[in-house]
Amino acid sequence: MKNRYLIPVAIAVLATVVLVHAHSDEDADPNDLSFKYATPILDVKSVEASIEHYTTKLGFTRNWDWPDDAADKTFGSVTNGEVSIFLAETAGPIKPTWVFYDVNNADHVYKAYLEAGATIREAPNDKPWGSREFLAEDLDGNVLRIASLPHEHD
Repeated sequence: MKNRYLIPVAIAVLATVVLVHAHSDEDADPNDLSFKYATPILDVKSVEASIEHYTTKLGFTRNWDWPDDAADKTFGSVTNGEVSIFLAETAGPIKPTWVFYDVNNADHVYKAYLEAGATIREAPNDKPWGSREFLAEDLDGNVLRIASLPHEHD
């Protein structure tokens, strides 16, 4: 029942984001197809449990959740630095997603995640392409791929 509102809510949220970030620059190139930003939408079993997990274990802060007056939220947003993600409650099977996060120091984030009790899938290691990365996982199996460039963690 609660999921019947999810698609209209997601459309309303995305439309609001577009309208808030729209500008009326008359000099803008009408052929410019460049994107401004991306906000991943992750499937979760419980928005409330996921927001709690992201804020206590993964270093994010709560932005908002919906519906405002309901005890059982079905859509929400959390932020860390300049990155936001949407959390969408689904009754069906969860299809875990991977999201790549660029940080200043992957080792420091890893240590903070360990201390907070986050689920670590892979410890930090240097990759052949030059980054230092580790993998963490949220309550629903969504993977956070946390990375920093070598000069950022020396």
